[in-house]
Amino acid sequence: MRHKSFAPWLVALVCLGPFAAALLIYYGPFGLTWLPQLPGSRELLREPVPLPPQWRSAEARPWQLVYATMSPCEQQCVRQLGRLLQVQRALGPDADRVQRAAWHVGSLPQLGDAGLDSHALDDEIGRGIVQALGADGLLSGRVYVADPRGLVILSYPPDVEQKELLRDLERLLSGPDS
Repeated sequence: MRHKSFAPWLVALVCLGPFAAALLIYYGPFGLTWLPQLPGSRELLREPVPLPPQWRSAEARPWQLVYATMSPCEQQCVRQLGRLLQVQRALGPDADRVQRAAWHVGSLPQLGDAGLDSHALDDEIGRGIVQALGADGLLSGRVYVADPRGLVILSYPPDVEQKELLRDLERLLSGPDS
């Protein structure tokens, strides 16, 4: 008779135990450093940075792939923009769902690239973005990804491998909210 009184508790433990353990692991004091991370050099921004409304694309390209630098857009900048163009083209049928942008100081050289948005970091709007993202990271240039809601969510070093960017964009574009 005594073993019958444990049956409801055993059922509750089996049903609710994994949920309770997951909550404890996620919110507990253990830290998440032991969880496996995706390989690569991406950095998920702790606080997403909203794009100014003027910098959001009016076209049906909700994701933005951005090269940002606090130096004038010269040879290295042009090379980086070419790399982003290659990544966008490698997306195949999803390429039109990504808008490329250059955030820079000074003027942008004539690139003959109609699909590239250009925004100055040395005007009032740009200085707000620089402050939010941190000027130190922008000195050597960074690659950023902004989501369809207009939030900058990912950051990469300027020498990020194109395969890594492509893999991440493919994952993002295949997601439920893409």
